[in-house]
Amino acid sequence: MLKTVMIAGLHVYDSGKTWFTLGLASHARSLGLRVRVYKPVAGHSLWYSPRTFRKSLKIGLLVGNDVSIYYDNKLMESPLLGNPIAIATAPPDPAIYGENIERYLADSDSVYISVVISRITDCSAEVARHYLYTSNLNKSSPALRRLVKKLAEALRAEEGSVSELSSYMESAESERNIETCLNKIAVGGELIFVESFNDAVSPCISLLKYLDALVIVAPGKAFVYLNGDDVRQTVLRLIEEKGWEGLRSKYVVSSLKPQIALNISLTPRPQITKAHKKLIDILLGT
Repeated sequence: MLKTVMIAGLHVYDSGKTWFTLGLASHARSLGLRVRVYKPVAGHSLWYSPRTFRKSLKIGLLVGNDVSIYYDNKLMESPLLGNPIAIATAPPDPAIYGENIERYLADSDSVYISVVISRITDCSAEVARHYLYTSNLNKSSPALRRLVKKLAEALRAEEGSVSELSSYMESAESERNIETCLNKIAVGGELIFVESFNDAVSPCISLLKYLDALVIVAPGKAFVYLNGDDVRQTVLRLIEEKGWEGLRSKYVVSSLKPQIALNISLTPRPQITKAHKKLIDILLGT
């Protein structure tokens, strides 16, 4: 029977979700399990991840570092279905803001103000479309603009609307699409790890019904929730109280006691650790 484990971060950025997921999935695979990794929504900054230009050109799809790691380690058959929504951002050029540095910093942190190119996969048809956001791109540095335009041309990106992207991300259509991809990649699998987006427990509400276990990762610690029903009921209650804000991991940690708290080792590169082995044993009931 397929078991679905959601991996979320306690911090908005740099919680360590990808490295922790990679260790879990790699160990499970070493035991002979049929493992899948799914990252429904992925965002990355092109300025901080210049290698993704080359990778995206090579495979003909926009991909970020995290998805590339799963793909290169053969834990994701293809980013087309394994990562149906990819968003690449670029920080604006501070020179165009003059003395309004606060506005510059705020815009740099906003996904919708800094997104320059995206990919959305139609999971039913298994076809990807890329979108270029020229108005945002024109605010970035000249060198970065040239690279993004080259990438957009190679990916045959069409002109996109930031408002349409925002609407799609919050739509029922998006949720249905994400579910379709999940069901397709899960075929034949025994254990699927779903990496969430930023500090959300789940990238969308509809995926909560698939959740068997939840792991919330922070630097040095992983909080493990083994009762999917308890997590689901808690998150749905939080959403009723707080709206979309209720999806944030910090509210689950504050509201629900984990069954286990694992110590995560500091390692110079992704590798299988005692925490990964212990958690897989627990998930398998051994």
